Amino acid sequence: MICLSRCRSFVLVLCFFFALMNFPAADARIRRFKWDVRYEYRSPDCVKKLVITINGQSPGPTIKAQQGDTIIVELTNNLMTENVAIHWHGIRQKGTPWFDGTEGVTQCPIVPGTTFKYQFVVDRAGTYLYHAHYGMQREAGLHGSIHVSLPNGESEPFRYDYDRNIILTNWYHKSTYEQAVGLASKLTTTSLDAGLCNVTNPECSSPFTLTVVPGKTYRLRISSLTALSTLSFQIEGHNMTIVEADGYFVEPVVVQNLFIYSGEKYYVLVKADQDPSRNYWATANIVSRDPSNTPPALAIWNYYPNHPRRSPSTGPPTGPACNDTAPRKAQSKALRARQGYVHPPPPMLDRVIVFLNTQNQIC
Repeated sequence: MICLSRCRSFVLVLCFFFALMNFPAADARIRRFKWDVRYEYRSPDCVKKLVITINGQSPGPTIKAQQGDTIIVELTNNLMTENVAIHWHGIRQKGTPWFDGTEGVTQCPIVPGTTFKYQFVVDRAGTYLYHAHYGMQREAGLHGSIHVSLPNGESEPFRYDYDRNIILTNWYHKSTYEQAVGLASKLTTTSLDAGLCNVTNPECSSPFTLTVVPGKTYRLRISSLTALSTLSFQIEGHNMTIVEADGYFVEPVVVQNLFIYSGEKYYVLVKADQDPSRNYWATANIVSRDPSNTPPALAIWNYYPNHPRRSPSTGPPTGPACNDTAPRKAQSKALRARQGYVHPPPPMLDRVIVFLNTQNQIC
């Protein structure tokens, strides 16, 4: 199922969630967090199952900081029978590679009943992710967002009225152990149950609703933590303008479908400029793989003052064909560093890294 921050079960989750934090006035502050990681029962789509929570939340709390701040997270592993490690996706870890969180590579795992302290500097503004890096724990709900703002006196090269956060990820009815065995046995056999769920309200509910004010512009922080799937995200009848990719400002690119791969982060600007007398669909669709077992994730783009549960008058838009690679290539080729924010590569190369794509079959 595909989950949209109120999700339902295969389940790509469009997780819309927010965390409240206080920001002291001084520069280069230290942000301290204490996390209790444990299994708890949840039924976001009316199917009760175990999920991994941080301080009772899944997804976990959003870390908010400013460029140059030091993040300290004291994590206590109360999973009882499982190790744990947290990877800080997109954080460069300059001078602190041992806190990168890759279990078995940069750190020993955090064993049950013990506490480990992560400490690192967020040296670049943007939206990043954190997630478990042990087995398939991130697909059991152990993940969240990191929001890093620009230093005082600096501003982003674009304007918006409101800010929203979206995470797309997988949500399975089966345990992560069952999913891992299925994926290891045959790449395309994993069964995904369909539906919509609401991960911010722990009991089953209607599709997630994002309420917008006519005429206002919204910045959507969209990121993906899918296990395998590439996604196409769209809002019915609305254009999206890509203005940032993975922590770097880019020249504006207007798209109707945002193609996003696991681990990627984008800022898109969306103006609520359509007929305000009705609501619209927001959808996420699987691409590159056979989508027949995975219905699209659905959410409602709700124009105020329409009732938030009022269904759109049209059917959800269909996503692009799973084997249509042309628009995906076009999006990648269109992304260019924004003028005035170009970071040139080093003049000398120390080594060459060759990447091998092991997925050579589309759909």
